[in-house]
Amino acid sequence: MKIKFFFILLVFSNVTFGQKTSPFICGHDHVMSINAQNFPDYRNRVDKTFEIAYKNMENGGARNETFKIPVVVHIVWKNNEENLHDSLIHSQIKVLNDAFRLRNENRTDIREIFKDLQADAEIEFELKDVIRVKTTANFSLSLTDLPDDVKRPTNGGSSAIDVDRHLNIWVCKIQPIPFIGGQILGYAYPPDGLSNWPDDASAPSKNLEGVVIDYRVFGLNNPNKLTVNGTTHQSSARTTVHEVGHYLGLRHIWGDGGGLFGGNSCNVDDGITDTPNQGTQSAGGCNKNSNTCIDASNDLPDMVENYMDYSGEDCQNTFTKEQVALMRSVLRNQRKLLTNIQQDLEITGVKIWPNPCHTHINIALNDSKPTEVAIRTLDGKLVLNYKIQGTDVISCEGLSNGAYILELVNDTMHKVVKLIKVHD
Repeated sequence: MKIKFFFILLVFSNVTFGQKTSPFICGHDHVMSINAQNFPDYRNRVDKTFEIAYKNMENGGARNETFKIPVVVHIVWKNNEENLHDSLIHSQIKVLNDAFRLRNENRTDIREIFKDLQADAEIEFELKDVIRVKTTANFSLSLTDLPDDVKRPTNGGSSAIDVDRHLNIWVCKIQPIPFIGGQILGYAYPPDGLSNWPDDASAPSKNLEGVVIDYRVFGLNNPNKLTVNGTTHQSSARTTVHEVGHYLGLRHIWGDGGGLFGGNSCNVDDGITDTPNQGTQSAGGCNKNSNTCIDASNDLPDMVENYMDYSGEDCQNTFTKEQVALMRSVLRNQRKLLTNIQQDLEITGVKIWPNPCHTHINIALNDSKPTEVAIRTLDGKLVLNYKIQGTDVISCEGLSNGAYILELVNDTMHKVVKLIKVHD
């Protein structure tokens, strides 16, 4: 299975090819080549991550939990119109929740042949913070870089907040692509989730995890319009839905086999069995007569209603059951810390006291299995590490005042709580 690693929505104008292609083009082949050059084993690492996710996909049937993902939105602005109002941010969170909980108003617009494939992902998003940073910088894609400077304070951006435990979304003005005349709408890094990932890798380093969205396509009824050579992008705030899908492990439904500007993808696949084989990305709009791959058995038209196509945003209304299973697998594995942080100490099988801690904390486990205890800063840096069995006492005297993450792991348990350190 071919795996594509970086997902960037582009809009090009005045580009003519042998077939009609979507104005929203994925440029990750360009980005992949940069990172493959800088990190020769990067392709294999991400391949393995996706293989793990597919192997661990949930089967059908009832679920017993709704995943809740805390979100931090960074508004990095230069001109006043880029400093989006809070109402746009809240509307974008609502669009995410509606899409991932199958509450979107247009969900019934799906064709009857695909209706049984629609699924509620039972994934919800909770806005935890909005960080506003005024900048003098410009953010653009170059031959060697993504606009990741928006995540670097030293380069005019805003620093990520604990990327393992928050979905960080950066909203900024992304400059047009030089020479080509295109415009990036957004991009996301897929999960890596591998213990051997290089700490200092810029493709990506941990503090680059998250989603970047152009300010003109963020939120409902955004008064700022993105126009390229007379063509205006019609936004319904679903660029962010698409990119969060990539962040949670999904690929484009046509499998990205046709290259940057389309071409036949019928011989490749997105790894999801309930999305029909599709020969190329949709060219915007909502052409429900499109059938770009003719299959010998069970031939189905293109699923233009899917969030991971390049159909018009008003057309998109669906994640399939297997797409949902993959995303939930990622949240149980590669991105498991996103959803299991506790705000109290009512945890089955564990008692921790006192919290806040002054000089020490007591940890009592219901079993006597050897357990790793790690204390990390909120941005994920390891500051203390212990091994305990049963009940034990851990010193916290060396910690500075503030909040930390305490993590307990053994062969049957993985629990995370917030720990507060205070001085007497």
